[in-house]
Amino acid sequence: MKINNFIVSVSALAFSAACVTTAQAVELFSGKYKVNCTNSPQGCACVAAPNSKDPIALLLHAQPVDGVQSSTDATKNGSTWVELKAGEKSCYYPAQNLRPIYWESDLCPDNEHDSKIPMRDMVSMLSAGSSTSERIALGNLFPTFYNIADESYHPGPKTNALYEAGTGNLIARVSKSFHEDLDMEGTGTLIDGRVLNVANRVNGVWDYKVLPRGAFGIGILNHNLHPYRSVAVDFVHLCKQAKLDFCSLPESEIKKRLIGALMFMPRLQGIALPNGKTHDGYVCAQDVGGAIELDRVDIFVGPLGGGNPYLKECRYANPFNVAGVKGLVPFDWRTYENNGVDATGTPRFRRTQEFEYRTYAAHKALDTYLVKGAFCKP
Repeated sequence: MKINNFIVSVSALAFSAACVTTAQAVELFSGKYKVNCTNSPQGCACVAAPNSKDPIALLLHAQPVDGVQSSTDATKNGSTWVELKAGEKSCYYPAQNLRPIYWESDLCPDNEHDSKIPMRDMVSMLSAGSSTSERIALGNLFPTFYNIADESYHPGPKTNALYEAGTGNLIARVSKSFHEDLDMEGTGTLIDGRVLNVANRVNGVWDYKVLPRGAFGIGILNHNLHPYRSVAVDFVHLCKQAKLDFCSLPESEIKKRLIGALMFMPRLQGIALPNGKTHDGYVCAQDVGGAIELDRVDIFVGPLGGGNPYLKECRYANPFNVAGVKGLVPFDWRTYENNGVDATGTPRFRRTQEFEYRTYAAHKALDTYLVKGAFCKP
């Protein structure tokens, strides 16, 4: 089950480059900052010099930006202004309005492992119908990507306990960072190889189901997740867009009737995958997500990069964004308001115009069709 995620496109070089594989036990400053620029849809000024009124660039809320001094977190040395990269020039932005971005590990994916990720063919995926059946236009869907959280990327004090659904038994203790990533992605792999999937949320806390080693995760209604095939959707929106005759039923019933529905996205057709195959454009609606509403779609990429724009290059790439399929990122929503602080005192923000991405990221939309009468196996 996917909770929430964001994505940015990267180059093919970033996807295939060999990466360092030594995990560090301490946090490593990434050289990037996240911008705080609330309630300003057009952006906030990054100026020519400290205290200047001469803007060089406009920065958007939640946008990642590079510091000129990439090895030093300038927000921790008492600086009032931080020098940032703005194309071929540099500019200055108030330190108090920048949040440093840290990596907890410099571990990178094993590209040889990527080549072994399977993609099921259409014949073996279908439980009913045919991929050649009539297609019903659903309009545009805006993509993000989700993946399997990996404990290897999250060293640190193992302070957070994970408990098994049903028994309440302790599964493992993990770092706070991995716990958050696991809950966000819905599926995760422990260092010892065990695969966990979120199960029940009680009083705001998840418990977990232990899956067989090598499993890719479970969506809703016990549908197995398949890399490059499974997607999370808003089933009510899908029903209404297809003008089906049962859309007035309760949401739970709509999900039962549409779970596994086969969809076709022409933009995905022909994309090269690490296993040597090419995508045929067909995906299966097998999951939901807390942030996947209306015209959103979340594409499952297995253990590959889920496209988090705040991670190092070798961590956020996947075949789709490498091929130029751009997913939504936080700064595609441009108007935010203060929403208090979290337990550590860090400010929280919420979007005040939930669907601004339709305007600011219209080019990221994917033309999508429902294949009539065709359904994928659980």
